[in-house]
Amino acid sequence: MFIIFIYYFLSIATLCACYYFRRARFTEKDYKYNKPLRWTRRILIIWAYLLAGTHASILKETGFFRDIDNDFIIFSAEFFLIAYIVAVCWVEDITHAFDKKKK
Repeated sequence: MFIIFIYYFLSIATLCACYYFRRARFTEKDYKYNKPLRWTRRILIIWAYLLAGTHASILKETGFFRDIDNDFIIFSAEFFLIAYIVAVCWVEDITHAFDKKKK
């Protein structure tokens, strides 16, 4: 039961962190001169990819976590995998949004 709580907590917390980076409205100067902010964003992207891999492993037929009999966890893994694709695209697109400014 505790492992399931950790699974959902980490999944939802990662999505909230991605949402924070998207809506925090950091400027180009923030990403250019604030090294800890850049590294925090990079670590978040790597962490999201690792959790997406975990969710994909749950969905595979011969994955490590496929012996789970609970269908709710399998459906939530599908949801979180789709949500992580959107969230990672959001977070990776932050620095590219500055290139599209009008001159």
